[in-house]
Amino acid sequence: MSTSLMYHGFGIKSNFVYKKTEYKGGAIYFTIERPLDACCCAHCGSYKVKSSGKKVRKFINLPIGNKPTCIFANLHRLECKECGRILQEEIPFAVKRKRYTKSFARYVMDLSKEMTISSIASHLKVSWDLIKDIQKSNLEKKYKRLKAKNIRYLAIDDISSHKGHKYLTVVMDLESGAVIYVAKGRKKESLDGLWRKLGRYKKNIKAVAMDMWPAYLDAVTSHLPQAKVVFDHFHIVKIFNNKLSELRRQLYREKPLIYSKTCTV
Repeated sequence: MSTSLMYHGFGIKSNFVYKKTEYKGGAIYFTIERPLDACCCAHCGSYKVKSSGKKVRKFINLPIGNKPTCIFANLHRLECKECGRILQEEIPFAVKRKRYTKSFARYVMDLSKEMTISSIASHLKVSWDLIKDIQKSNLEKKYKRLKAKNIRYLAIDDISSHKGHKYLTVVMDLESGAVIYVAKGRKKESLDGLWRKLGRYKKNIKAVAMDMWPAYLDAVTSHLPQAKVVFDHFHIVKIFNNKLSELRRQLYREKPLIYSKTCTV
């Protein structure tokens, strides 16, 4: 193993130098370190720093074949001569405040397109919680910067949160699939926070999909008069079938069907 292979194989850049490889318990451990003259202050970016000690951190990395691998990084605790701060050097190849590398996280998300969390955890020999954490972090990163001005189509629905008719109102951006708003209850007032969130961009909403709950319909027509309201197929068919059943019962009560003896069914 060499520094060049660490760069091309695992994407570890920023002047980290390969030190050694160890084989323990069926796993492969690589030790790397960045020379002090290649380190800079994480606050001001100055290279006028001195080491105030070292700390070894372990990061889960991409597997090699069926062997899990880990990176041991000897990290400097840097004292900046410019701003006076004492901070640990930055770790560009790892996810911030996590114990796995960025390349490992990307690999997990690629596997997530075809495999379950349990299958991925078993394949990579890591915990279920770790895979779930990576997926959660990816969703937060993907949707936390969703801009209200880009939202054009909404879906509004309610879900049961507890027994005893306890509900949550959930609003989703139909184009991105992101849940953009959640509130307690399913009243007209439950959507007040959504209108504040959309602000002046309410005029950009072209259509809203929902069930036929009167409170939602009243709120949408009041705040989004320009938007088309689309009722979902399930509830329309359900109401239509209920009306047909009611009509059949009414006709049966008013005039029972009389069949002729010669009538064949």
